[in-house]
Amino acid sequence: MSKATRVTVTLDPQVAEWAKQAADQQNRSLSSVINASLRTALVHESLAKLTVDEDAERAAAYDDLNITEAAETDARRNRGAA
Repeated sequence: MSKATRVTVTLDPQVAEWAKQAADQQNRSLSSVINASLRTALVHESLAKLTVDEDAERAAAYDDLNITEAAETDARRNRGAA
């Protein structure tokens, strides 16, 4: 694990209370809850900024459709052979 960096932050009183309650409920330290929350928010934000390749999405959807149709066809064949 990398070396931790100490940072001092000032939280809105309501946010601080929510964080304390979450830490208590999870039996974790306030610091670990804030770290996890910040990490989650940063990852979410970075993922939200990723561009979507529309052609790749359509190709993947088409592949999924073909796989589903093939599985349904195989299932019908297997029921008929039984």
